Amino acid sequence: MKKTQLKKRTLALLACAILALPEISAQSQEVFELQPVTVTGDLLSGSLDRLPASVSLVGADWKGIPGNLHFGDLASRMPNLNWAGSTSRPRFFQIRGIGDSTQFGNEVPASSVGFIIDGIDFTGIGSVAGLFDVEQVEVLRGPQAAAFGANALAGMIVIDTADPTRETTGHLRVSLGDYDLVSFGAAVGGPIGREGSSTLGYRISVSQYRDNGFRENTFLDRDDTNARDERNARLKLAWRPSDRFDLDLTLAYFDMENGYDAWSLTNNSFVTTTDEPGQDDQESVAASLKATWHLGDSTFLQYLGSASDSDLLYSFDWDWSNVAELMELYGPEVYWGTDVTDRHREVQSHDLRLASGEVDRTAWVTGVYFRDFEEEQLYFGTRSTYGTETAALYGQARIALTQALGLTVAGRLENLSIDYNDDSGTRLGNEETPWGGKLALEYALDGRNLVYASLDRGFKAGGINMDNEIPADYRVYETETLVNYELGWKALFLDEALNLQVAAFYMERRDIQVDSSIQVGDGNTFALYKDNAASGHNYGLELESTWKLTGNLSLRGSLGLLKARFDEYRYIDPVDGVTEVVLDGRDQAYAPSYTYSLGFDYVADNGYFLGASLDGRDGYTFELPNDQSLDGYQVLNLRLGYRADSWMLTLWVNNLLDETHDTHGFYFANEPPLYDQQKKWVTQGPPRLIGATLDWKF
Repeated sequence: MKKTQLKKRTLALLACAILALPEISAQSQEVFELQPVTVTGDLLSGSLDRLPASVSLVGADWKGIPGNLHFGDLASRMPNLNWAGSTSRPRFFQIRGIGDSTQFGNEVPASSVGFIIDGIDFTGIGSVAGLFDVEQVEVLRGPQAAAFGANALAGMIVIDTADPTRETTGHLRVSLGDYDLVSFGAAVGGPIGREGSSTLGYRISVSQYRDNGFRENTFLDRDDTNARDERNARLKLAWRPSDRFDLDLTLAYFDMENGYDAWSLTNNSFVTTTDEPGQDDQESVAASLKATWHLGDSTFLQYLGSASDSDLLYSFDWDWSNVAELMELYGPEVYWGTDVTDRHREVQSHDLRLASGEVDRTAWVTGVYFRDFEEEQLYFGTRSTYGTETAALYGQARIALTQALGLTVAGRLENLSIDYNDDSGTRLGNEETPWGGKLALEYALDGRNLVYASLDRGFKAGGINMDNEIPADYRVYETETLVNYELGWKALFLDEALNLQVAAFYMERRDIQVDSSIQVGDGNTFALYKDNAASGHNYGLELESTWKLTGNLSLRGSLGLLKARFDEYRYIDPVDGVTEVVLDGRDQAYAPSYTYSLGFDYVADNGYFLGASLDGRDGYTFELPNDQSLDGYQVLNLRLGYRADSWMLTLWVNNLLDETHDTHGFYFANEPPLYDQQKKWVTQGPPRLIGATLDWKF
């Protein structure tokens, strides 16, 4: 994979900054106040209990689950959040039944669920989302067009890591488990110079994770062909030279060298026989900068900039076997080989906004935004480039109409241009000006009850299908739009011991973008493309609650209910150009009708604790024309341990009952010699995993 100048320079800056920290002298003013818990994904950073939206928020506390070492492990706690298991770590997410499931060779880099880490755009490549030294995780459901534009049709995932503090703090974590699991993390931060008088603070964190991937390859006599080997490093600097100016810088490096060997001709992916196991690698260097000028007591000007440079290698043994086994099973007329997609992605964004502080519950923000995206892809000898440039105007205001009644108005207008070219001489382009926004009324019944009604319009920009095998009529697909109607209630009961959030929604979708494919020749040769369905609707309910029954015992639960269907979906089969395929009334893909999570935490007065969670979801359709689906499942997780003032030891078991559950599926002909019989193929999620984690904080 090539190293770009941006990657080299950022790595060098990260290394130099770490080495230089002890030499930086102190200056003159106390800073680094810890911020209250707010939903940072909202343009006005509103508090969770006042925000007219359906949001799941998980903070960093000692009652977190150490067995959950990655965002993908935490995702099951979020109602109506699903993910597709076609990679070594989850990076394709669906919210309320809307999202993407893959990005194979020649497939468009487009997403319906955005993914932000420390202000840096990792949409579609969020595999790097480890949870060590993470301060807060947010999942915002429903269109987030005003804040994030085209990448947030279904919602947004926002992760914030720990910031510098005014006092020296640190965190060490070591985890050991079966399947050769070894994980280590170290973080330290504080003022540079004398505590209480420094204007410059830092936070450094490094972590590494390894396991063998839970698979046995009997042909190669190995148990590590699906292994995960992941490293990351992060430096955060906070400079407060005066009351009028703040500067925050984040530098990050991620390196994933993961195997990918998760399919078998027996449909038991725990035992594979491939002779050329695949890879799922990602190396990313990224930076974000936030500069804030306080123009007065209630107004500030803010610049938010970010850049990332990522190399991605995704490959798999396309015959899921080896030559000897194939010939023994099917005869001499077989095929074999490896599917390899090498990508290089660069993303830059610039956001300049003018905003007010909150005065009597009224606040506003307006800004301009620019994003440059380019992904270069090498696939079977063909090099292509898919680039987009986005410019946007946006704004949001929250207005207190009365003491109890508030109004939120937000909007965004984007101009998006797309350019595609490849070395075969194909060059295509497209330009659009989509728009979205939000209108919401909130009413505070009292200090402990808030009800709201919102109307949101989101969009997902159209694009260019990349594969030259696709008929000309299918090369360009159109913008999808979505209108979301939502009613919500947020309440506290029993002297604030019981917290409840409920949201009911109905979404109308137009020109739905759906993933389609044409199988060409042998079992693994496909032309992949996006198409527009006519219309559809998604509706359902989300509920989240925590209840502190006593000082020692607390309960939590979440429930997502969903119905997602096409109203009308008809198209001419691209294979023969004549047959009309009718999918009216079919369920949309990757939209389980329910998701739930139930759990408890008990902490004894002497420091011992016990906790458990049961996470489940219904089955769902993964392939539309042939109405193929995966079964639902439920997974039980358990943890117990001891917590002292500064350290904690946790023993944990994920998937306690060793539930076998399918996490991804395909339906196609994959058996030689004729490749004429379509069949359902599935891969399974992790088995029971037992481990121990030691945390020490200072």
